[in-house]
Amino acid sequence: MKSARIGEMHTKITVKALTPGMDADGYPTETWTDVFTVWCNWKNAHGTELYETMRLDLKEVATITMRYSDKINQRCQIFRESDTEPYEIISIDNVEDKRRFLEIKVRRRVVA
Repeated sequence: MKSARIGEMHTKITVKALTPGMDADGYPTETWTDVFTVWCNWKNAHGTELYETMRLDLKEVATITMRYSDKINQRCQIFRESDTEPYEIISIDNVEDKRRFLEIKVRRRVVA
């Protein structure tokens, strides 16, 4: 079973989602708003996984393990504690369908 002990969750992330709204002229808008901030286990791609991500031109790829939340979905963005550029979600796995942990694959394209 994939899980993380509390001592392994040492990276703080903020999850953001698009929130619909209206501008001053009454046109619909969407803005990124904080959903929640949580501690997680953050693992950057390494070994053969790193070579596969390079082949697919995915750039910065990581796997996050965190406590389960139903507030996160594929359209959310994830910001690491001190990062200003978001990571997009590739996949979300409710580990063993037990609603205890989520394993989330994320990527961030690097502009050259």
